[in-house]
Amino acid sequence: MSRLGLAIDQATNDLFLRADKSLAVVTDAEAVGQHTRQRLQTYEREWFLDTTAGVPWLDQILGKAYDPALAEAVVKAEILDTDQVTGIEGFSVSFDRGTRRLNIRSIEVMTAYQEVVQV
Repeated sequence: MSRLGLAIDQATNDLFLRADKSLAVVTDAEAVGQHTRQRLQTYEREWFLDTTAGVPWLDQILGKAYDPALAEAVVKAEILDTDQVTGIEGFSVSFDRGTRRLNIRSIEVMTAYQEVVQV
């Protein structure tokens, strides 16, 4: 079962266009990595069609005293709940108390395609 999606530019979070201005697509493991990234960028209750979709950033991570174990568990649960993600191969995050920002340094996931991709 192949996975297909429109390519998203990581720098702008907008659709990625090829040099000829046509839409680029991602497939298989690359599409799984992109879908995982999109899920992590979505706040719970942000999408009106499914208010359960997304990470509870405000309720469980940024809205109270920072708990590194809870933050890691919540983020990892969202990753592992992504279709065709079979495991987490690498995970590195840090918290900046001054800005109250959780910085995801690197995440690598194993996909159903037996490929590790960078999220």
